[in-house]
Amino acid sequence: MIRFGFLLLFSALASRTHAEEARRYLEPSTFAFSVSIEAMLPLLKLKEKVVANLRSYAETLEKQLADVQLAIRMYEELQRRASLNAMNFIQQFAVLRHMHLDWVKWLTIMRPDAERLQIQILQELQPQMPTNMDIVEAMKGIQRIQYTYDMEPADIAMGKLRGRQYNFKRWGAFDTFVFGVLCQLQGYYKDADAWLKLTQDSYKRQDNPIQLAFHHWTYEHVLEYLMLANMGLGKFKTALGHAKELLVLQPQDEYIQAKAQELSTKSDEQKPEPSMPIDVNAELIKKLCRQNQSLPAGRLRCRYVRGEALLPLKMEELSLNPAISLYHDMLSDGELSIVKRLASPLLKRNKITYREIDSYTDYMATRPWQSAELSSSMHTKIDTLNRRIRHSIPGVSSIESENLQVRNFGIGGHFLEHATADKDVITALLYLSNVEQGGETYFASLNLRVPPQKGSLLVWQRTGDSQIECPVIVGNKWVATKRIQ
Repeated sequence: MIRFGFLLLFSALASRTHAEEARRYLEPSTFAFSVSIEAMLPLLKLKEKVVANLRSYAETLEKQLADVQLAIRMYEELQRRASLNAMNFIQQFAVLRHMHLDWVKWLTIMRPDAERLQIQILQELQPQMPTNMDIVEAMKGIQRIQYTYDMEPADIAMGKLRGRQYNFKRWGAFDTFVFGVLCQLQGYYKDADAWLKLTQDSYKRQDNPIQLAFHHWTYEHVLEYLMLANMGLGKFKTALGHAKELLVLQPQDEYIQAKAQELSTKSDEQKPEPSMPIDVNAELIKKLCRQNQSLPAGRLRCRYVRGEALLPLKMEELSLNPAISLYHDMLSDGELSIVKRLASPLLKRNKITYREIDSYTDYMATRPWQSAELSSSMHTKIDTLNRRIRHSIPGVSSIESENLQVRNFGIGGHFLEHATADKDVITALLYLSNVEQGGETYFASLNLRVPPQKGSLLVWQRTGDSQIECPVIVGNKWVATKRIQ
């Protein structure tokens, strides 16, 4: 399978075929960078290699440039002396020698031999780079966060997430442009219009236009995609305004002339927006996960419990019917690190569902995370953890259960488990990390929210209630689950 770089995708978009042409490049190839924070770590190391390689390349070019400038000064001095004085055999020989022998040095300076090593290294690293589908999946994860928590594109770009301002490096003109074009290609014209307007505003403020210029994208490209987004929305008058502004900048552009003529004959019409690229339970997830952060957990009482060979644990009863309990400090920080270290190299993404949309294949992860299975035989700490979980639950200490399932979430990572009436199944959810924002566990019918608390164990019996793990906004969420019969 040919893997196209993301910039190649955008190069293809420069042609007038736009979305239809670009969709040919959306190959079903992904490294799952967006579905797991842990999967991003190799990419960060790869980025370090690329930067080091580019720095080496820059140093080579600087040395080459210094040699060229030295040669120019040397030859200019020779030319000056030859012109100022009467030509004699000494100068004649010097000129002949320079012109006969120095061309070898010129070729050495001008040939790209010195840079071939860096170019070769970069080419070898290219297959490890994110694919188009990695970018598209990241876009859909961000859309999931935006839709669930009702965030404005301008706030996201500025690092203001759910009313909290973060010191992130805010998105520049190129980031908002790329995101807007991706939304445009996926048919999310309202989002495309919002993100592209941010790019337009950056141009008007002369804020980071160099990012677009570096990639050879201009203000005219921004206007063109704004025109297309509004055409998709049925806002033909607004689209015509963008077309007219384009014609001021490019009066001879026949394509824009034709679009302007076409738009001038149309009246605005209401076009339905496509559903968000998240699962069919998006409304339920949005309703519960958008609840105010101060929603009470509904705790009933706290007490210490002791199981077989188990030190006392602080247990909070969150619900009696169905029975839901939270055990604190189930594992120490060191033990949690061991679990994550064992799981990390085994993490794999979950099943991907393929479905046809608008004549091209849209690849959507049904569950945006990576998971690993750990058995008691892998490490004594896993065996200890399994015994602790079983012994903390009354009546199941002698019953065997499934292996520990460790999950690491990525951009917009969430989980929905539908209601079941199987009362013989008990689920234990161990939080392996804290989460700064998002990632709460909700029980739908109880209106019960449990925020992730590192080292705590949440236990419940399945009695017809849906369980939701809300999309992560900020943080690296790790959990481990275990089902006990």
